[in-house]
Amino acid sequence: MKNNIIFLFMGILIGLTLYSLFTTHKTENWKPVMEKIGFQYLDYSVEGLIKEIKKAELDLSKNKSTQLDKELHSTMILLFKLEYYYLPITEARQLIFDADRLVSMGKIKQAEKNLLKAITRLKKIERLKGNSIIKNAVNDLENKIKQAILVLNEPYEKSSIKIESAGVASNLMLLKGKLILSTITLNKDNTI
Repeated sequence: MKNNIIFLFMGILIGLTLYSLFTTHKTENWKPVMEKIGFQYLDYSVEGLIKEIKKAELDLSKNKSTQLDKELHSTMILLFKLEYYYLPITEARQLIFDADRLVSMGKIKQAEKNLLKAITRLKKIERLKGNSIIKNAVNDLENKIKQAILVLNEPYEKSSIKIESAGVASNLMLLKGKLILSTITLNKDNTI
């Protein structure tokens, strides 16, 4: 009886081993999930804040309260930096990384739309006039995005390298934002 049980277990073990050796296991690539992400809520919030601060500055200028006026002016500069630099770069960055996910899923046309939208979003930064550092950084990022668009129909390994290059450039622009924006000031009419 003991021998029968041992032979039974050995037969099962040998059967499982042979099954795993001769059965081909098909593995599937990871398919990332795409979420619809928008940043309009941030744009609307910042635009509303800027309008309110402009009203407050106008009221203060009539009363000549210098300390509060300076604080409000500093706040306005920070909001303009947010609206015309950080938000556009953040959205462009997201669009670039989503484009990489889309290419990996074979959705080339959607990836191209994302990259074109990223370029369009970067145009808002051009309102920061007179700053060659910003213009050079934006031009560099736009060129990297355009290079990525040109190779979207290539194998994923090749197109992914170009998209990743654009993504890295957008990350650097976010990390170096404080340095890049250090020369931004407001004009007397509260424009950049």
